[in-house]
Amino acid sequence: MPWPANSPDLNPIEHMWDELCRRVQQHHPPPANLGQLLQWLQQEWNGVPRSFICNLIHSMRQRCVECLAYNGGHTRY
Repeated sequence: MPWPANSPDLNPIEHMWDELCRRVQQHHPPPANLGQLLQWLQQEWNGVPRSFICNLIHSMRQRCVECLAYNGGHTRY
């Protein structure tokens, strides 16, 4: 499949980073230092449900189909 110049990033890891960011931002107060941030990132990474990760993986076919259908333009992903 050719990679359209204006296509969105189809890599599902972008959605994983977004989920991780939301989870870490729920901690209050913010991390006191880099070590605490790293600890929270690892904790939240390990806490992401397996079903979330599987859904990201299984959505790849549909992501590609929509990307092609919209000629690399905006998709719901």
